[in-house]
Amino acid sequence: MTLHLFNPENDLALALGCRHYTPPPHAAALHRAGALMPSLWADPGDAILAPGQTSFDPAAVTRCSPWGWSADARRQFINAGVSPDILPSDADIMRMRMLSHRRSSVILLNLIDLPHLAAREITDPRLVVEAEQASPGIWLKTPWSCSGRGVMCASSLDPDALLRRAAGIIHRQGSVMVEKGLTGKLLDFAALFTAHSGGTVTFDGWSVFRAEPRGAYCGNVVLPDDELLALILSTGHDPRPFIPALTSALSAHIGGTYVGPLGIDMMIHSGGIHPCIELNLRRTMGTVARSLALQRHRGLLAWEHTSRPSGTPLLTPAFGFALTLSPL
Repeated sequence: MTLHLFNPENDLALALGCRHYTPPPHAAALHRAGALMPSLWADPGDAILAPGQTSFDPAAVTRCSPWGWSADARRQFINAGVSPDILPSDADIMRMRMLSHRRSSVILLNLIDLPHLAAREITDPRLVVEAEQASPGIWLKTPWSCSGRGVMCASSLDPDALLRRAAGIIHRQGSVMVEKGLTGKLLDFAALFTAHSGGTVTFDGWSVFRAEPRGAYCGNVVLPDDELLALILSTGHDPRPFIPALTSALSAHIGGTYVGPLGIDMMIHSGGIHPCIELNLRRTMGTVARSLALQRHRGLLAWEHTSRPSGTPLLTPAFGFALTLSPL
């Protein structure tokens, strides 16, 4: 039996790297509101670890499948009575934490021979200011963050404010990632993969998602793979030639350490395709959208921060959140 856990706070837990993590109120509310979301992809006979849930036999659990792995996720399973023997070790968790760092995108871009697209990892905040002065409109990204959070355009700050912001990120997470801005965005999308226990990685399909101009996630398009690909190709660009190289690079970079679903965010812009904006070493909303599409659902999958959603709820709205599916 597989025991599932929806822990959307996982990237925040990775940033701190501690075993006992207390998420901020917003993340804690989302965790509780979406606790039963794994029911959308779990197999018959599986169980879900949800707040207050005690209706499963820990001894029957043979596999654990969280939204993402961290020391805090491991603790939650152990506290539920799961044997540590079937969980990643502390050393495994530390390796996965480092692979979840945004520098993984730099490593992957180098492995597929596109180093000129890679971000810079900076540990001196003064160099961030110099980078913005040399190429106005750079983007700052915290090493561990998700759903477009921890991402900001430097042009919105004066040099002193930029210096303080960069210094704060470096103080909290050890470094900051700096990227040149891409102009004329046409489409946000991702390639979805699965990493297997033997160290191999296989390509699963596509994810097309919507984001605000500042990068915050808005929702996923739920359509069959062939229709998602047609939507991507309608931009005049084809990402398929990147998949073999990325599959090989992922096998080399994460093979043998991480097992489970993952995604690589991409972007089509006026200059072409950026094939590796970032690596999400966890389940993503794109994998959820794909599960729904395989069940013949269609629409826009999104979290609405309201108790009165406009879309059709897929889960009972709770704690101010509703997971919905709306017409495209």
